[in-house]
Amino acid sequence: MNEQQQSHNKIYSCFFMDLYEDEVLLPNNKKSTRIYIEHPGAAAVLPITNNHKVLLIKQFRYPIHKVTIEIPAGKKDSPDESGLDCVTRELEEETGYQAKRYEKFIDIHNCLGYSNELIELFFAYDIYPVDNPIESDDDEFIEYFICDQEEVEHLLKTNKITDAKTIIALQEYLRRYRT
Repeated sequence: MNEQQQSHNKIYSCFFMDLYEDEVLLPNNKKSTRIYIEHPGAAAVLPITNNHKVLLIKQFRYPIHKVTIEIPAGKKDSPDESGLDCVTRELEEETGYQAKRYEKFIDIHNCLGYSNELIELFFAYDIYPVDNPIESDDDEFIEYFICDQEEVEHLLKTNKITDAKTIIALQEYLRRYRT
């Protein structure tokens, strides 16, 4: 069932990904072309307050030309950066909050048909605002808001959230904390 790489060509590179075009030998001995993104990885975090509410963010996503509702997330600065270091930084950059405790709960490949990107998902507990937070990136315009369980369920049921990592995190949150 495996495919054997016959050639490997980088066709584009930028600060957060490399694009490759490879020729592969299929199990039936025919050749095919595979175009895919190589990504350093990412991490995302669902911040949870002491009273089990969650902090979500809104931001404009150019590829779909919409403002989306998501959990804080970001790419790793390098493939060697830990998921915990990444979410700690991203939570503070995107919301001005930190947490007393973090728990990793799953790894996901969100688009494995064309990318190797692996996202590590975390919960952040006992969140609190930081006095002098890390400044957000110059090209990011993010708003945050806090939701209770009922609001989370409504956002999911009405398809207001379409981001896969956020849906996974919120479904796990509801499974654990539904009252």
